[in-house]
Amino acid sequence: MLGAAALMAPFAGSPFARAAASRQLNIYSWPDYFSTTDLRAYAQQSGVTPAVSTFNSNETLFAKLNSPAGAGFDIVIPSSSWIAQFAKRGLLQEFDHSRLDLASLDPKLLDREYDRGNRYSIPKDWGLLGVLYDPQVTGEIVTWEDFFKAGEKPGVSGKVRLSVSGWETIGPELWMRGQDWNKASADQIRAAAEPVKRFAKHVKTFATLQPDAAANGSIVLAQTHQAGARAAIMLNPRLKWVVPGPLSELWVDNYAIAKHAPHLDDAYGFLAYQLRPEVQVAETRYLGFPAAIAGLRDKIGPDVHDADLIFGGKGLDFSKLTSFVVNPETIGVYLQMQTEIRAAAG
Repeated sequence: MLGAAALMAPFAGSPFARAAASRQLNIYSWPDYFSTTDLRAYAQQSGVTPAVSTFNSNETLFAKLNSPAGAGFDIVIPSSSWIAQFAKRGLLQEFDHSRLDLASLDPKLLDREYDRGNRYSIPKDWGLLGVLYDPQVTGEIVTWEDFFKAGEKPGVSGKVRLSVSGWETIGPELWMRGQDWNKASADQIRAAAEPVKRFAKHVKTFATLQPDAAANGSIVLAQTHQAGARAAIMLNPRLKWVVPGPLSELWVDNYAIAKHAPHLDDAYGFLAYQLRPEVQVAETRYLGFPAAIAGLRDKIGPDVHDADLIFGGKGLDFSKLTSFVVNPETIGVYLQMQTEIRAAAG
């Protein structure tokens, strides 16, 4: 997300404050997640002012919608991993698909494991768990096994970044074992965490990757999404980014309608606007993450730097991507193992 917090001021603040336009739509989203140009254009065309409040985690969104403070939101932006739990708790409305045209969206992003039939979610944009690396220091990275072996090398050890999420640090070990991170038992998750704990001594940070840290060599091997990698590669073209095998993560951030949305018609109107091809292109150029429209790569324009990287590189195989789905029976194990992995890193 390419940061324009100051520009969001006309749409921020208390989400339920009186807007200048005749109507207001209350949106709860990740920070800096809409083009302000598009928001202004929508307000001018519709007479509806988007009022955007922000959160920094799905857990915060979940807690807000479970409280009286969440009653006034119309549109929310949960991640794919949490959709099933939001729906199960009755926090989201089922979509009336007759009111939206999804035909232009990429079918690879629809009917995914986290929401079959897209009953509760419509893809907004998507990202991938990949590896940013300096090949002159690490060697080439093709698989997750390469990643872990490279992290142990002199010159790499102590300059490694792992994800803050337990399922993203433990997931690669499960995939190497041929196991499904959504179906793994508590014992399987614990077993897969053990080699990651041993690897943790090589890790410098679990914090969000700073592009300049990768560009200047403070970090030479990092789990990160394509937008973070692209920002670093712009600073240091020697760096590379890859989606390792045998599997890796596809995450999707989604439009959803809150269960008690007070402005339902305007919510559908806003979503119809956001799904316009020209808006999808503009949002992609703004964010650095691809929107969900099919054929977007050919529409993005030749002036976008490292455009292929936005889409996961040439030849990305969606059949080798999997989306994490929060399971109440095992999410606590992932969280506990991540705590132990971080402790092992010192």
